[in-house]
Amino acid sequence: MKNVIYKIRNIINGHYYIGSTVDSRKRFWHHRKNLRNNVHVCVHLQRAWNKYGEDVFKFEIVQKLQSKEDLFPAEQKLLDEHVGKSYCYNSAAYADAPMRDASPEMRAHLAERTKEWLEREGHPLLGVTVSEDTKQLISKSRTGKHAGAEHYRYGKTVSPEVRKKIGDTQRGKPKAPGRKVSAEGMEKIRAAAAAGHYSHWAGRNHTEESKAKMSKRVIELTTNTEFPSLTAVLEHYGFKMPTLRRALKSGKPISKGEHKGLHFQYLTN
Repeated sequence: MKNVIYKIRNIINGHYYIGSTVDSRKRFWHHRKNLRNNVHVCVHLQRAWNKYGEDVFKFEIVQKLQSKEDLFPAEQKLLDEHVGKSYCYNSAAYADAPMRDASPEMRAHLAERTKEWLEREGHPLLGVTVSEDTKQLISKSRTGKHAGAEHYRYGKTVSPEVRKKIGDTQRGKPKAPGRKVSAEGMEKIRAAAAAGHYSHWAGRNHTEESKAKMSKRVIELTTNTEFPSLTAVLEHYGFKMPTLRRALKSGKPISKGEHKGLHFQYLTN
């Protein structure tokens, strides 16, 4: 049955677990599989299943809804009313984000269960090769979904206290080992770089206003000649940017070459 609210009810004491699903047959099968393997995410339901046995639990539909968009609001209404009561097996109080208020013990329990499942079943995508057509469909479906105002962090800032907390949590933890790229992969990376795919500025140009704001005025001290930008100096004298930058950084006149003796300095105002 599609788009339903369901209960897994203990017929001995009347206690139950609440859930919602777009396909009750698949969802009930998944619940039974995890409960039988003793790996269900709901610890209270799993313990009751182990104590009373499979035969005393009844899977039942309690409400059918028109669309899947109605599922979370309907489930949330029941969770708000029953979670925390002695007869309700659910430990998560939010239909759309079960782990939002999970305790450290619950998170550790789920992490351990996940590791056991991966060791037993293997990752579902391990060894799976995705076709180019599928990659294009995935890319098309995701492009722009989390950009700009759609990004979950859009308009939000992290306080210094939270930044420190994040840093303290991560500091000292071993980082993932470096990835080894094959010779073929390196060739693809080089080709992409040469084509400009990694350049955030490819195909873009600064406006004249931006250029004016970024330009640094320069003076040549021996002739007292002022230039509006470094580019203007290069065009006037005909040498390369590294030569000019070295002269500006050192604060000394150029010591050799046809431009020996020229002395450049930034104008600060």
